[in-house]
Amino acid sequence: MVRVLADVSLEVAVGEVVSVLAQRAQGKTTLLRVAAGMVRPDRGVVCFDGEDVWALPDRHRSPLLGRGIGFVEGEAPSLDVPVLESVALPLLIASGKREARARAMAALERVGACECAEQLWGSLADWERALVALAHGIVREPKLLLVDDLTVSLGIEETDQVTRMLGELAKEKGFGVLMCVSDADATGWSTRIGSLAGGELLLSPPPPQQNTVIDFPLNAATGRGATRSGSS
Repeated sequence: MVRVLADVSLEVAVGEVVSVLAQRAQGKTTLLRVAAGMVRPDRGVVCFDGEDVWALPDRHRSPLLGRGIGFVEGEAPSLDVPVLESVALPLLIASGKREARARAMAALERVGACECAEQLWGSLADWERALVALAHGIVREPKLLLVDDLTVSLGIEETDQVTRMLGELAKEKGFGVLMCVSDADATGWSTRIGSLAGGELLLSPPPPQQNTVIDFPLNAATGRGATRSGSS
């Protein structure tokens, strides 16, 4: 069994972009899935918006995370429908079709991808896919945005535009961003930059008196944070 995360401790505050730089198979996706409450750490605590995620019963944990966390990745959506319908899909039950479509279009417009609304994912360029994935992430107005190597297929200029937009959105909409990347070019607009290798995360703490949205706190007794074994 490989130890993907070893006593990881981190905090992400509202309005900041924290980038974690790591190479392939070093635990980037595992880190984000632990932060999202999708994967339970073998040891340690994950706090979202002040709540110990794994101390909550399932019926309370799922709605908390579903409303509060946006997950951004560059993979194709599960349904092959026009972009607007895909972005609106998570809102349909709670908001109804008209409001869901309006909010989806607003998200697409905010990231500069409204011209993609009627297209299918397969017809989009890599740059457009990155923007649409970002719209997916922000449409529910989360408190935390998790971004998984979104710019890996983009050029330097496009990477700069996407990461600058993330910083602007974090401040404008009041959420925190935890972004894992494999290219240092993607860290240019980050508030803080860390590195993940061999299961160990090196990251400076946030400034004091910040409103923290996600936290893997150190155990005061052991000095240990979250640990996860398995593959990344």
